[in-house]
Amino acid sequence: MVYPLRIFISYSHEDTELASRAAEILSGIGYVPIWDKHIRPGIAFTEEIKQLILHAHIFLPLITKNSASRPWVHQETGYAAALNIPILPVAIGAIPGEMVAQLQAVAVQPDLADLREKITAINLEQIVLSPKGTFLQNVEISDWPERRAELLAQNCRIVAELGNFGRVRQRAALSSFSIPDKEVSDEIWDRRDGDFKRSPYYHNRLLEERLALEQHAREAGCSLIIDPDFCLERNGRTATNVRLEILLQFLESMPDEKVSVVVSRQARSGNLTLVGDWFSAESVSPRAGEGHRQTVFTWHPPTVLGVMQKFDKQFGELARIQGGDLLSSRQQVIKRIKEILVEQKAQ
Repeated sequence: MVYPLRIFISYSHEDTELASRAAEILSGIGYVPIWDKHIRPGIAFTEEIKQLILHAHIFLPLITKNSASRPWVHQETGYAAALNIPILPVAIGAIPGEMVAQLQAVAVQPDLADLREKITAINLEQIVLSPKGTFLQNVEISDWPERRAELLAQNCRIVAELGNFGRVRQRAALSSFSIPDKEVSDEIWDRRDGDFKRSPYYHNRLLEERLALEQHAREAGCSLIIDPDFCLERNGRTATNVRLEILLQFLESMPDEKVSVVVSRQARSGNLTLVGDWFSAESVSPRAGEGHRQTVFTWHPPTVLGVMQKFDKQFGELARIQGGDLLSSRQQVIKRIKEILVEQKAQ
C-alpha cells in the first residue's frame, strides 16, 4: 500500500483528456492527484496554482507536442524546481526539452496504457524523502510568539481553503488545546496568564490558533504527546490548573476515535505541531511569560513528510511504553488530569 502522496499534474489544456486519464490512473494506484480542476471559482488562477504546487509532494508535468510549445508548463516546472519539489516528467510521444531536458523522464505510450506500470515501478516515497538543493521559499522562522500563533492559524486556513483537513500532531507540555476557546474579554484569559500578563493582541492570536487547530482536529483527529504533570512555576500553579481544566474540557468533548494521546516528559523538549503532512512548526521550549520563540515553519512537502514520520515513530514508541489501547488513551488522560486537579486543590 502506497502513501497517498499529493502529485500535481502540469499539462497543456489541449491535453485535458490525457491529464484526466493520468489523474484517474494515479488515484487508482493510491496517490492523490491535484490539478487545475481543483481551482475554485472566483479565486485568482495563478495564486491558487502556486498554492497547489507548494503543497505537492511530486510535480508531474505531462510533456507532449502541445506542452512543449506552451510557456506555462515550463513556468510551473520552474516554480516547482525553485521550491525543490521533486519533478517527475512524463513524456507522451515527445522528448523533454529546455527546462526538463536534464530531468529523467518517464516515457509512456500515447494512450497512457503503460503509465500505471511505469509509475508503480518507481519508489516515489523514496524520491520525496531524498530531495536535493535548497528550499528557502517555503520555510519561515518566527522570532515572536504572536507571529507563531498567527502563522499556525493562517496555514490551517490555507489547508482548509484547499478543501483539505489534516490530522493534528502535536508534542507540547499542555498542547494548543489548553488555550481558551472563549472571547478574549472573558476572565479565563487573565486566570490562564497567571503571574505573567499578556496583551489582548497576543490573546487574539492564541484564540485564532486554538480555533484553527481545533477545526482540523475535529475533522481529521489528533495525536498528542503531552505532560499534564508539567507546572508553569513562574506563571503560578493557578495558571497551570486553568490550562489543565481547558485541556480537560477539550478532551471530554472529543470522541475516542478522534484522539490518541500519550503522556511523556519528552513533551517538554520543544513544541512540534503538524497538520497532516501539509506543514510543520517546531519551537524551542518557551521561558515563562515569553511564549514560543524561534519557531521554524516549513511547507516543503518532502521535509514535512519526513518530520511527520519521525513524530509517528516517537509516538508509537511512547505508546508501547505507556501500554493499553490507544482507543482508550483519551479516557486514561482525562482520568490523570482530574487526579492532578484534585491533588492540587487538596494542597
